[in-house]
Amino acid sequence: MNDDQLLRYSRHILLDEVGIEGQQAMLDARALIIGAGGLGSPAALYLAASGVGHITLVDHDAVDLTNLQRQIAHTTARVGQPKVQSAAQALQALNPDVQVQCIQQHADAALLDELVSQASVVLDCCDNYRTRQTVNAACVKHRVPLVAGAIIRFDGQITVFDPRKDTSPCYAHHLISTFGSLSST
Repeated sequence: MNDDQLLRYSRHILLDEVGIEGQQAMLDARALIIGAGGLGSPAALYLAASGVGHITLVDHDAVDLTNLQRQIAHTTARVGQPKVQSAAQALQALNPDVQVQCIQQHADAALLDELVSQASVVLDCCDNYRTRQTVNAACVKHRVPLVAGAIIRFDGQITVFDPRKDTSPCYAHHLISTFGSLSST
């Protein structure tokens, strides 16, 4: 960590639960966020603010005026712009040290197979069941932790699946038998 980073993240570093080692781990981390809307945009902002070093955003959609009351990474000036580009601008303004990769497309199995294998953690912030299942399968295959969020009206939920652990569940139990034991080798 350089002097600017030590100053920027000093409040984290002072926490016994984080310290210099934990902050360095965040700087070295690679977060993959599927969806740059109501869940993905605030998650991305918080990850960038906390010092996650590399964030990959995947979303096929564009910013719409009706998104702005809940998708806080986007602005009126960016209506019509791809959500991944709009969110990247917000992340870079918040923390210019974060490396942001934008992928404007649907998160299909081939793309996820490539991206999940490079990620430290995956955040499922999408809005459809088919994509959730595909993200889950890639995380199980590559043994990458999955943080899944969902929200409807005033209700939300968050679940963490860690396929690095034998006892961790996932969206589809049959994947464990498909990809073999989840135990470490």
